[in-house]
Parts: sequence; structure tokens; C-alpha cells
Amino acid sequence: MRPPLVACTRALLVLVVLGTALSMFLAPLLAAEVGAQYSEVRSLVVPYSVLALLAVEVALVAVWRLLGLAARDEVFDPRALRSVTVVIGCVATVATLAATVFGHLTFGAQLGGPLVLLGLLGSLVGGGALALLVVVLRALLRAATADRRELAAVI
Repeated sequence: MRPPLVACTRALLVLVVLGTALSMFLAPLLAAEVGAQYSEVRSLVVPYSVLALLAVEVALVAVWRLLGLAARDEVFDPRALRSVTVVIGCVATVATLAATVFGHLTFGAQLGGPLVLLGLLGSLVGGGALALLVVVLRALLRAATADRRELAAVI
């Protein structure tokens, strides 16, 4: 991978990490605002927000590791498969949390209306599709890693 591309990608990842860290500090403020309007969900905003943001942070660390492997031209390595598996777990966690929040709002607290139901469906379909896409990419990486080892043995 070219050094300027690696540097740009790392700079963008740093900006995303900073934005996520800022969101962690803003989550309690959002909880207070939402809790003032809807007392039924006051206690849930902070835990859901913090768990989702932590999953995003873990995924960003895994992507950073993958970027380091790509920069050293070592992406076809079993370590890359572990990082991709971590990303899949983070995507599934965030999608599950979003679906849980929308499900709780729709069926538990009976708040929101049709837009919240659409959020529930969107988080299920979108999160599931993204997780499956990364699973397919992991399978491709696994096959490419095996091919590279086989080619190295031949050479």
C-alpha cells in the first residue's frame, strides 16, 4: 500500500476516534435531554450509547491494525483474519444494540411511531447486511491467505 494513502487513512481514523471519544462525553448530556422528555428511557440512553461507542472504538483499533498489516504488505497473514473477526463482532454488536433500542422504544415504551419501527427494520437489515458483507470479505481473505501460503511453498 502506498505511504501517502496509509497516512491519509490513518489521519481519517484518528479523526473518527476523536469524534467517537467526544460522543462518549456527549452521551450523558443526551441522556439528560432525552430523560427530561421521556422518563421511561432515561436510564437506558447512557448504557446503550457507551456500549455502541466502545464497539466502534474496538472496530477502529482492529482497522488500524489491518492498515498496519497492509502498509507492511503482510495483509495475507492469520493476524489479519483475527482483526477482521473482531470487526464482524463489533458490527454485530452495534446492529444488535440499535435493534434493541428501537425495539424497546417500539414495543416496550411504546414511543416513536412509524419512524422508530423503520429504524428497527433498518438496523436489522443494514446491520445484518454489513456483517454478512464483512463475513464474505473474511472468507475471501482466508482463501487468499491459503493461496499465498501454497504459492510460497511452490516457489
